Amino acid sequence: MRKSLLFLLLLITAWTWADDFDLTKSSIPKDKIVGGGPPKDGIPSLTDPKFIPASQVNFLKDDDRVIGLLLNGVAKAYPHKILTWHEAVNDTFSDTAVAVTY
Repeated sequence: MRKSLLFLLLLITAWTWADDFDLTKSSIPKDKIVGGGPPKDGIPSLTDPKFIPASQVNFLKDDDRVIGLLLNGVAKAYPHKILTWHEAVNDTFSDTAVAVTY
């Protein structure tokens, strides 16, 4: 278990810091460590999202999770189903800019 955790840590570190991380004392050769996901900025955030009234939503079930935000008297819901793919939404509430992250 400890070696698996170390490997995961090295994998994440190598992917995050690439050549800036000293792997000279690692038991895993540097050329065997590869990225495990999209590159930096590889998941596009949503900007200027469009909203529809809850009564018109047909792609969510009653028990689907959302992140809800109430600001300046305006309520909005950001479905987990969408945030799983984009992870960040840049939105505005009146004149207030917000970033919703998942």
